[in-house]
Amino acid sequence: MFLKKIFIVSVCILLALNAYAEDNDVQQNIPEPASWSFPDIIQSARAIAPHNTEGRKFNAYGLAYSRDELKILSISTMPAQELQRYADIVTHAYPDAVSRMTPISCKTIPIQNLNETALANMAYASIHAIELSTRQRTATCLNEVQALMRKN
Repeated sequence: MFLKKIFIVSVCILLALNAYAEDNDVQQNIPEPASWSFPDIIQSARAIAPHNTEGRKFNAYGLAYSRDELKILSISTMPAQELQRYADIVTHAYPDAVSRMTPISCKTIPIQNLNETALANMAYASIHAIELSTRQRTATCLNEVQALMRKN
């Protein structure tokens, strides 16, 4: 009976360690482009994500919507679920890698330097990044930037 309990505890520990190792493997195997230079990055992203969340095909510049369509969006109040539709092809393919470029705190980001696609990229990453911490950090950043935009 004692050996049976030790065996059961050992199996439980091994299963827990295996689950922990798998989580770490997932975090270490996050897709990242071989090159961040254009047009290479768009071409590699297109192989992973040829369409946006609505099924619209990305154009040669990696956008699913024209600049004119993007300019009329009310990005300061749009929820992330809706805003994510306007994310670019690179963010669709590599949300975790793109999110690594987001600062720790977004309360001081010069919002005049951000366009509609930048916020859409944050929204997409906040929903689709593989790492939970990346999703949370990006969601916080998106909320901070939108709050700054509403103030100005």
